[in-house]
Amino acid sequence: MNNILTKLEEATQKFHAGQLNDVEDACREILGNDERCAGAWHLMGKMAALQGDWETAGEFASVACDLDSQNAEFLCDLGEVFLRKRELEPAEEQARRALELAPDSPEGLVLLGRVLAEMDEKTAALGAFQDALRLRKDYAEGFSQYALALQKFERGKDAISQIRKACSLEPDSVEFQTNLAMLLEQNARYVDALAAYGKAARMNPNVGFVWFRQGKLLNGLKRYAESILALEKAISLPGQLGDYYYEYGLALHMSKRFQEALVHYEKALSMGYETAALHCNRGVIYKDLRKGGDSIMAFHKAVTMDPSNVSYLNNLGAAALELGLNSEALECFEQAVEKNPKLPTARNNIGNLLKDRARGMDALPQYRKSMELNPDDRDAPSNYLLCHMYIPDIDPKLVFEEHKKWGISTSKKFPPAFKFKPRVAGAKTRVGFLSADLCHHPVAHFIEPIFRGYDREHFEVVAYGDQRKSDEFSARFAKHVDLWRETSSYDDRALAKVIHEDRVDILFELAGHTAYNRLGVFAFKPAPVQVSYLGYPGTTGLPTIDYRLTDSFADPKGTTEHLHTEKLIRVPECAWCFEPDASAPEVQPLPALQNGYVTFGCFNNMAKLNPALFETWADILLRVPGSHLRLKARTLTDDGVRKELMSYFTARGIEEGRLDFFGHTRKTIEHLSHYHSVDIALDSFPYHGTTTTCEAMWMGCPVITRAGKSHVSRVGVSLLNAVGLQEFIAETREEYIEKAVTLSAQTERLQELRSAMRGRLLPSVLMDEKRFVHGFETALREIANRSGIGPLNASS
Repeated sequence: MNNILTKLEEATQKFHAGQLNDVEDACREILGNDERCAGAWHLMGKMAALQGDWETAGEFASVACDLDSQNAEFLCDLGEVFLRKRELEPAEEQARRALELAPDSPEGLVLLGRVLAEMDEKTAALGAFQDALRLRKDYAEGFSQYALALQKFERGKDAISQIRKACSLEPDSVEFQTNLAMLLEQNARYVDALAAYGKAARMNPNVGFVWFRQGKLLNGLKRYAESILALEKAISLPGQLGDYYYEYGLALHMSKRFQEALVHYEKALSMGYETAALHCNRGVIYKDLRKGGDSIMAFHKAVTMDPSNVSYLNNLGAAALELGLNSEALECFEQAVEKNPKLPTARNNIGNLLKDRARGMDALPQYRKSMELNPDDRDAPSNYLLCHMYIPDIDPKLVFEEHKKWGISTSKKFPPAFKFKPRVAGAKTRVGFLSADLCHHPVAHFIEPIFRGYDREHFEVVAYGDQRKSDEFSARFAKHVDLWRETSSYDDRALAKVIHEDRVDILFELAGHTAYNRLGVFAFKPAPVQVSYLGYPGTTGLPTIDYRLTDSFADPKGTTEHLHTEKLIRVPECAWCFEPDASAPEVQPLPALQNGYVTFGCFNNMAKLNPALFETWADILLRVPGSHLRLKARTLTDDGVRKELMSYFTARGIEEGRLDFFGHTRKTIEHLSHYHSVDIALDSFPYHGTTTTCEAMWMGCPVITRAGKSHVSRVGVSLLNAVGLQEFIAETREEYIEKAVTLSAQTERLQELRSAMRGRLLPSVLMDEKRFVHGFETALREIANRSGIGPLNASS
């Protein structure tokens, strides 16, 4: 017996010394000799509790209490197990039994106080703590638990006072120092909290929980760079939990390191950490990475877990909208607005949805409502301005004034932030291009000839790839230019600083008010000369953008200068140079020969279409008996949209059998193969096609366009002039119809055009890279001469 007691005492000493493996071996040896040794069972229970195995801890503690029901310490430990398992009534019973045996037990009183606090019995709980601390004035653990209870009952100042007493009594306790930091954080004393977490980490840098809490607080303060460092430490240490990986993923996500963030979100899930917020964040990343199906599944999971959160519902709708599932998206947005009429993002998304259904006029009030609800939002104003471009018969001056008003407001919020100094004489002109579309995107077809063919003796090119996901196009571009930077992880101010430090002379923006634009960067004016080009068919409205690159067909001299805040620079001949996709199939024979009827087609996105255009196309179909119309757009993936569009035409006497609507196809070769079924392509109006016009011609289809009064409806004029097909440019609606009807009857002419189209395009300025790049560089030199940047460069 004495031998067992000696071994038990040795095991207890080892437990307090942290030699846990030796403790378990010693206890099992004791129980092998005497299975009724309550002390060994009790020690085994404490071991299990240390490992967080509360079920096993409870089993061992219960055995210990059965064997020695008069031991107050054993009863307290069993009560602790019940408390951790949230079984409050048995926890209270064990605490009171312990106090019957030892009425002056501070441990028993603190346990009772904790249980009563969880039961929201405020007065009794705080009384129990106070009794314990009167009995034992140096009871650090008691002060710590008392502090936590005071915080629960919203007495934050008193809580901090009590936890400081615990820290004073045990200044080397990382636990108490961490509790102090947490209480400071909960009382919005964030600077003090960070200092306390820092002190706890210095006391013992190997406690992952301290680094985790520090990182989580830094996330909340949006100090993501610091948070990443703290959370990297947390997950490198033993004992990490799923929420550690979630917070680390969140910090990476907010730093726009999307792929890395996704990996750590998935790691959190694999460790059993699953919340609606986690699934929502996964959905956001998948959406940005253009993985629509994965995005929808993630948002759906978030909505299922928390159906009351309208933001999750709104995000689900946005993901559905990007996949062309317009009806499902509308249902989500309407539910979100019904639950929260003041949710601005839902209003913005309804605007996007209506725009994509060819209902731009209906979209504008939704954007205005979104801006009214959230005046600081960056997306809705750009969407509002872009939407004006799609609306027929709108006054171009009104469109200009809206852009100008936005530009003035933005400049006030984000004024220019940099100065410049003279550059080194004779240095090359450094030209920067910033775009989120330097990947597999229509912009790629027009920017690559510049990247590949610029004069390296006189120019340096820096490309700022702001795309969410780089691909083979991005890799190719990176090889063409002098300096390639991936920039999606930078906020606007930080990216502007990088560009300024790169000493860019002329900076191009390629997005205007389209998705993922970086006009905020240009507001800071990081380069002495800034130019808008390619991605937007009108003024940006931003005073810090000096020039806009165009040509004399899209913007004839003296006709559109008053519609721009920028000065217009005209590239000789044509402002575009088209690079066809390498996967484009060969041109096939004229489909009318086999079909016995002519097929008109338009593959522009539906935002560029409108009821007035449908009327025009219906008139063409009525004038050409038996003819078909083939439309292809992402939005037409949706059954509801197809039915709605079908009704436009059937109401005007066009049979359903003459209408062919197609949605999104994943591969470019599949998309372009649809032109095998089109004889004549019809351009949209007022917003002309660009990539679609070039692709249609590359696939052998002549394109009929209607010229308007401003750039948005004159791009087709430029493209057709570039390839010598001016005969297909109409000046009026009636002429547009007449040209389509006349050409549809000229089968031999259509055959000739189709078979010779690629031979026509290849030597033209539209595809003659060397000729186009020479013209582009002529425009660059005009910009340099006009702005006087020759002797200037950026300063640090």
